[in-house]
Order: sequence, then structure tokens, then C-alpha cells
Amino acid sequence: MQSESVAAKPTQPGTAAPSDRVADERSPRAERCFTADHGESAAKYLFKLSHDVILSLDRIGNILCINQRGVQLSGYSESELHGANIFERLLLPEDRQVAREMLADVLESKARQYEVRWRTKDGAIVHFDGASVPRFSDTGEFLSTLCTLRDVTERKCAEEKLRKSEEKYRDLIEISPDAIFVVDANGICVLGNRAGAELAGVPQDELVGTPVTDTYLPEERHLFRERLEKLKTERTVRFERKFVRKNGEIVPVEVSVSG
Repeated sequence: MQSESVAAKPTQPGTAAPSDRVADERSPRAERCFTADHGESAAKYLFKLSHDVILSLDRIGNILCINQRGVQLSGYSESELHGANIFERLLLPEDRQVAREMLADVLESKARQYEVRWRTKDGAIVHFDGASVPRFSDTGEFLSTLCTLRDVTERKCAEEKLRKSEEKYRDLIEISPDAIFVVDANGICVLGNRAGAELAGVPQDELVGTPVTDTYLPEERHLFRERLEKLKTERTVRFERKFVRKNGEIVPVEVSVSG
């Protein structure tokens, strides 16, 4: 993105859910996650060592089993989680409807992808990208919902930080007394402030999508590309030019362009 600041010239110039070795449920507290009669299966290793949370829920969201990653991220002990209702123990109130819809879809044999957040035992918030599938017995009876949750807290925090930074950037642009136009590599305006709209002689919402070369004299439009090329070797390019307003009026301006 390039930012062009214009001042009117003054008079003086995942891991998949475990699908084998899973035992039928007897009760919310009685499910064994994997059979032990064949020793440590590949699925059991996957369940134990996965960097993603893997858990099993009954019809109403009670936790039947959860792997070590889930225990670690939650801050609770395994015994505190086993049999607890995920809505009450972990999910943020704002995300409970998403989880209810997920469980409803799974009961109808639909796989679901979604985003949810947990509040850990110490009050921290953990963000997850989740996927859930139903588990059925050999006779087709619903047994449980298998969920895999990937911790995306770091990414979400980075996105939020970027969003706030962009908001601050936009606010600073908006209050600037100089006309500011942010353009893409093709010279199309993607953001313009109030002063820019006043200089161009158009409503502010009409700036976005407009080629900045429309504000150049026809015989000078080639200079825009030349100045963009200069930005590859120079951090800032400063020059004077004639700015063409929508009504055809020509205004001499001083311009500072940065990449």
C-alpha cells in the first residue's frame, strides 16, 4: 500500500478425532476412551500426544473424556473436567449458542467447524478453531460427539492488535488537516480522509475505488508510475503537482508519498 499525503500549496510554495479403539458409552462418567486389550494403539498415542485438544461429549455437552492437551489448556485437573458440562465449566456465555448448534448438527450426523472460546480456571481466555463429528455404534446408535480444538489464541490476539492499530491509523488519517489518500499498487484509492474528499470535490465515500490518476493532468499521468518506481529505492518521494478536482478546477499541491 502507498500513502499519499497532499497539502494544498500555500501562496508561498488439525489433528483428526480418534476413530478406532473407542469404546461404547455406559454413562457420562463411565466411558473409556480407548480399549486396552490390544495395548497402546496408534490412536491412543495420537489422543495422548496431540497438540490439539481432543474431547468427547455426550448429548448435552458433558465431558466424557479429554486428552492431556485439553487438561493443560483448561487449567483444571482431569477429574474436575471428567463429567463436567462444557457449557458451564469452560465455554464463554457468548459462545454457548454456537456450541448448542454444533451439538444439534452432530446429532443429525452433520460434521461441524466453528470457533469457540474457553475461560480457563485462572480466568484466561483461550481461542479455538474447532471441528466435531458424531460417533455411532455398530447398530447406528449415537454414542458421543468427538471434538478437536486447535488453540489459535496467539493468532487471534495478533489479529486484534492489528485491528486496533488499523483503527488508530484510520483515526489519525481522518483528523489530519492534509488530504491523505491510501492507494493500492494499481493506484486505486482504498482509503481517503475528509480533507482529501474536500480537495477532490467529491463525497468522502466516493473516493474509494477511484484511480488517483484521475486527479492528474492527462499529460502528467505517466508520472504516477514513475514515482511508484522511485518508492522501491526511496522511503519517501516528495514533489509538487497540479491536482485536478472533479469540477475541473486545478489546484497546485505539494505531495509526500511513502510506501
